[in-house]
Amino acid sequence: MKKSIKLDNRLKEIVKILGKNEIVVDVGCDHGYVANYLIEEDLAKLVYATDISKPSLEKNIEFSKLRGNENKVISILGNGLFPVKDKNFDAVIMAGMGGELIMKIIDDAFDFIQKKTLILQPMTARVELRKYLGEKGFKIEKESIIRDGNKFYEIIRAVPGEKIESTSFYYFGNNLVEECNETLIEYVEFLLEKNRVYLEQANKSNTEKSMLQRQKLTKEIEIFKEVLNECKS
Repeated sequence: MKKSIKLDNRLKEIVKILGKNEIVVDVGCDHGYVANYLIEEDLAKLVYATDISKPSLEKNIEFSKLRGNENKVISILGNGLFPVKDKNFDAVIMAGMGGELIMKIIDDAFDFIQKKTLILQPMTARVELRKYLGEKGFKIEKESIIRDGNKFYEIIRAVPGEKIESTSFYYFGNNLVEECNETLIEYVEFLLEKNRVYLEQANKSNTEKSMLQRQKLTKEIEIFKEVLNECKS
């Protein structure tokens, strides 16, 4: 009997927030751990695993064959979601890539994914991504934060729905602020301290760029303080 696939905490949380679906697309599948895990844990009947990198996709193909899932994990070489343009699927995973790239992939494929569930784990441009999702007709149904050492990972579940208007919402999902768990508090404190350091550096310059940076940092510091006060009240 083959051993269960072991996922790290970040990937476990991605799978958890995804839930059970019929057909899933894993964009940038790399080794294929998530794709194969979904099949073996009966969380999906079929997974399209795509990657723009041939060497990365070959890792997934090899791993899927090793696990005996090559007929249920369909490996496709290609850019973004173009390889599944004519396929039926319920949900899309885009994890471990920049928020800017995620937005571009959504833009390029918007016509055929606007009614799908999106599981997103951006490494950058998180605030911009949340704003973008609202503008594109998605609502953030749920968010989660996972800590791994000194790194924090934000995982977003976005579904078609009404945009939520809230400044703090662009920084943290509403459910996170409502729950105010220890990881969120640690994360906000981490961001607050980082912004204070950046603000101190920006105060040493009088350029227009530094002035705009100071305004942005000051605004964010106030938002972070408000969230902490709400969590600790």
